Amino acid sequence: MKYFFFDIDGTIKPYNHSIPESTKKTIKRLKELGHVVFLATGRRDNEIKSIMKEIDVEHAICAGGGTVVINNNIENQVFFDKKKLKDILKQCRKYNIIMVSVCKGEYYAPYQGIKFDLYMFLIKALKKIKLFNKIKLVNRAFFTSYINAKFINEEKFLEKPTQKLLFYNYECINEIETIRDFTIYNNGSYVYIEFEFKERGIEYIRKRNNLELEDIIVFGDGKNDIGMFNYAKNSIAMGNACEEVKKLASFITKKDNEDGIEYACKHFNWI
Repeated sequence: MKYFFFDIDGTIKPYNHSIPESTKKTIKRLKELGHVVFLATGRRDNEIKSIMKEIDVEHAICAGGGTVVINNNIENQVFFDKKKLKDILKQCRKYNIIMVSVCKGEYYAPYQGIKFDLYMFLIKALKKIKLFNKIKLVNRAFFTSYINAKFINEEKFLEKPTQKLLFYNYECINEIETIRDFTIYNNGSYVYIEFEFKERGIEYIRKRNNLELEDIIVFGDGKNDIGMFNYAKNSIAMGNACEEVKKLASFITKKDNEDGIEYACKHFNWI
């Protein structure tokens, strides 16, 4: 019996496309043969429920390793340290960067002001432009979430169980020393940081179930998969993976939209 950990975006689900039927059938067959299947994603647990249901998977490492879901129930979680949040917020205010926390599907902002109100106005205006509707779904979703951000005082903000931070008005983001140990992802209208230690969630499962490293197989494509590729002995990079991931992989399969999951599993006789 093996434990499989699949990244979502760019791995089991090609960007801007649905999950291939070959991938669904492969996951189903792995389970039928007694293997255990996990998703391993940077998305929060509330953001993957529909995908888990679609492919009939009950387990996941979410929030880049910050949340462990077993049998559709959260079993373990970690969040940004309160002091870390306070230090980041202090520097953001120094450079007029707008910081928004993401926790349990809700968005929170610790301040209001002329600059923030201007951003709100511009974003609402963008939503009325027809061209904006052509922007991929993830961007529209975050615009909506930003507009609906809840304003709370700093004390309450620091107490929120945060697993992701968004930054608007981010021209000076590289001046924020407190986030230099994170990868800063640029989404155009904002940049963001999130946990990137999927391997910690996998290690939690390994210890919990008394597994050997040889029992663990990871699939991925992006930079947030590097940690688990360094961790696992059996690592499968998608054909569309970034070069950093490919260099660490024990095997490179076909692309996500070329039945890469099925190809690798058949190659190793897992199905």
